[in-house]
Amino acid sequence: MFNLDERYRGLPATREQILALHTSLNAPHVAIPGKQAGPSQAFVVGLRGGQGAAVFVYLYLAEAEDCAVYLSGRRNMTADEYRDDESEALAFVESLGFMMDDANWRAQPAEQQDELLKTLPVFFKDPKQVPAVKARAEEKKNVTTTLGRFLAAF
Repeated sequence: MFNLDERYRGLPATREQILALHTSLNAPHVAIPGKQAGPSQAFVVGLRGGQGAAVFVYLYLAEAEDCAVYLSGRRNMTADEYRDDESEALAFVESLGFMMDDANWRAQPAEQQDELLKTLPVFFKDPKQVPAVKARAEEKKNVTTTLGRFLAAF
């Protein structure tokens, strides 16, 4: 059973900590309690930490510049328990309408892994710091500034 944990805003990790990464192929409209509903991306991430392995479900709400992180709460898992949690996490996000794809993290070259760590929202501490969100905010600022200058010319 995966439960929403408001303490998490992202899952910053190193390449070595990531056991598995699954990403959504689609962006269904999702309503999460206490969050603005809208199209979302899903990520299922297996991470190794100081207290053992854990499986996380990260839902990224791009329009709201927000996220929701779900976890099973189980740590120090055996390999079988980890696989069970990973399967349960995938079933959970698929029940929300996501079609998931295994990113084959371990088969990716180090350069590709580094690129994913720099671009996927799941690996940022704050969803507002995702490069695409920052670029959109800068674009809005530039449009406003340009419009202001245009109107001031008259």
